[in-house]
Amino acid sequence: MSKVLIVGGGPSGLMAAYAASLQGHQVELFEKNKQLGKKLQLTGHGRCNVTNNCSKDEFFKHVVHNEKFLYSPFSQFSNLDMIKFLKSNGLPTVEEDHGRMFPGSNSSQDVVLLFVELLRKNNVILHMDEACTDLVVEDDKIVGIETNKGTYTCDVVIIATGGKSFVSTGSSGDGYTWASALDIKVSDLYPGLVSLRTKEKFDLAGLSLQNIGIQVKKDKKVLYKELGDILFTHEGLSGPGVLAMSSYVINKNPERILLDLIPDKTIDEVDMLLLERMNHSSNRQLHHILETMIPKRLVQYVMDRLSMDVYLKANETTKAQRRSISELLKCLDFEISSFAGFEQAMITVGGIKTNQIQPQTMESKKIKGLKFVGEVLDLDAQTGGYNLQIAWTTGYVAGTTIKEGTD
Repeated sequence: MSKVLIVGGGPSGLMAAYAASLQGHQVELFEKNKQLGKKLQLTGHGRCNVTNNCSKDEFFKHVVHNEKFLYSPFSQFSNLDMIKFLKSNGLPTVEEDHGRMFPGSNSSQDVVLLFVELLRKNNVILHMDEACTDLVVEDDKIVGIETNKGTYTCDVVIIATGGKSFVSTGSSGDGYTWASALDIKVSDLYPGLVSLRTKEKFDLAGLSLQNIGIQVKKDKKVLYKELGDILFTHEGLSGPGVLAMSSYVINKNPERILLDLIPDKTIDEVDMLLLERMNHSSNRQLHHILETMIPKRLVQYVMDRLSMDVYLKANETTKAQRRSISELLKCLDFEISSFAGFEQAMITVGGIKTNQIQPQTMESKKIKGLKFVGEVLDLDAQTGGYNLQIAWTTGYVAGTTIKEGTD
């Protein structure tokens, strides 16, 4: 039996504590907040998108950075294992669009309460409102931690402090600081899954578009190209498609985002479709015809952007004007001024470099007995339950691979 200290009571820390206790180790968990899973309770708008019900290959397609590192951990505890784990402990899940899995109760708090019950059942000692302030290392081996209330000795420490997103929940980047002090390499940190701000101003806030083409460029280089759903905001663009895109390009200084409003047709096909509708209703005002192709609010913006008279009739529209509309429908572009910061980020992009960690155990290659799990690692994925699964997986592996008799 080993004495194991978990720093952080988020999803990866809760799973690590449970997994370690299941192996018969003496486990103590330290959380700086007065409650466990504070950030976890915010996920999925309070419903908690716990994981995704997809194949292994499909799962890895949604991991943005360092998916190969997860091959070994995933073989030990996968998304399907998580679904079985919840069901076997009295919390079955329900599947929604795109394989997203939620607790049947639709309450993230029930996920936290499940872990609280399991930890207490397994005699895990909970230190609430007690922040770890430093790690104690001797001869390249972890021997304890210091907190704002005292010093604790141990055989293993598992760092589950999260990233820098949702600072209000306690994620202040402590894990990165401790790692850097021990010469464990940390990659640059960026806010992930965030909205973007555009230089152009428009009155389209609240308008959403489904399954449109999203392309991001720097100079003439395409940095990202995918289909997705977007939402116009007071500052720019958000929505699932934009959030997913942000994690891929935020560290590449993107300049422009281009939206293809009719991605299933070429520009010539769009032009022909528009011509046919104009010929069919030649006396109608052009904006009424465009409203059969795109939302009414967007029609007004398109005509304003092209400096067209709102009362222009179809039979008064020139070929050049029609072509300019078709081109804009296929390439509605905006200049990116910035992305939202960590205060709005759902996750952190970057973190402790995966080449510093043993994927089979989550143990540091440099400091014996020191493990890192969850968002503190340089691992991130798109929305849909993938990031939470990374937390569950790495936490489980860290807890179950503690060797007997390390004390």
